[in-house]
Amino acid sequence: MNLFKRVSLGALILCFSLPLFATSTAAAIKKSAMESGSVHDGIKYIRTRIEDCATLADKRSLLCFLGSLQEMVGEYKEASASYVAAAGISAGDAANMPKVSNEDLVINAVRCCLNCGDYSTADSYLKSSVSKSSDEKVRAEVALYSVWSSLCRAATYAETGDAVKKLKVYAAEDSMKSVRAAILLTLWYVTNEKSYVESLRKDYPHSPEYAIATGNAQIMSAPFWYFVPRAIYSSPLQVEKPSVTSSAPKSSTQTSQSSQPAQTSKPSQTDSSSTPTVVETAPKAPSGSAPKLSRQQLGLFRSRSNAEALINSAKAKGFNAYYFTETRASGTTYYIVVVDENEDFTMGKKIRAAGFDCYPVE
Repeated sequence: MNLFKRVSLGALILCFSLPLFATSTAAAIKKSAMESGSVHDGIKYIRTRIEDCATLADKRSLLCFLGSLQEMVGEYKEASASYVAAAGISAGDAANMPKVSNEDLVINAVRCCLNCGDYSTADSYLKSSVSKSSDEKVRAEVALYSVWSSLCRAATYAETGDAVKKLKVYAAEDSMKSVRAAILLTLWYVTNEKSYVESLRKDYPHSPEYAIATGNAQIMSAPFWYFVPRAIYSSPLQVEKPSVTSSAPKSSTQTSQSSQPAQTSKPSQTDSSSTPTVVETAPKAPSGSAPKLSRQQLGLFRSRSNAEALINSAKAKGFNAYYFTETRASGTTYYIVVVDENEDFTMGKKIRAAGFDCYPVE
């Protein structure tokens, strides 16, 4: 009898303890995640607690928050998956969590797909039910993101013509007013026509878009901007062919996780805007050496000529710019233009003051 009582008591304790662990709210898990040592630690913590959510609404909201953290640290593929998973849950918003519609979640997923170069998936999401949304703002975002996807696919500035024409039409349409500032920014960014900066100054003087166009703010956490060809890099006079080239580009089966070192195009010791670009293999850092030198990224291109044009433009203003290549799982090779950080970590400020966009990378 005593044994029966002990077993029953143990089962009772177990029954009460399990629901307590499995009924956490999204807000409580979010709070614990934010108290983690880093964003990456917070992401790992949330992943272990997703299935402990009390309701579907909590799970949906937590997945949305997870996506925002993943997007923050550049895990765009994972962020897109989190947003889509959240959008697939038929539930509302959890208590004490941000309110977000399923359509907004899909738009977030599209943005992340563009940031990691997955244009096909981005287009498939844009052609889903969000394209027929009853919300005019969502429809405007779908139209804008569709053009952004088209711009990202363009390999040269000449291929941006149709997208630019479409953006000019959108800029004048009442139905696109909610994203007009972004449209004007895009038109300026691609064409380099100052009239669009003036329109931003006149109509959106306090907007982040105007701040970016005037150099008072940066385009951060949105790599797809660097996929877009620009007029300022399109002049044939700026492009120089490499005088020395190493082995052929990586095969489509290689990815950025390959054990082979990336190819790097560095200027010679006698830095000059007329110095030919030389492609060489970056040496491996010796064991026990200092951490990798951080760099400022000025651009990311699918076209080597566009990368070389930016390098020559940067060199003309005194920056020791070069590129290295990275091949994604899709088989596409990107040319990433960077400048090494200086000792007092002011290189980014100097680059932006010279009229270039940049952000720090390792």
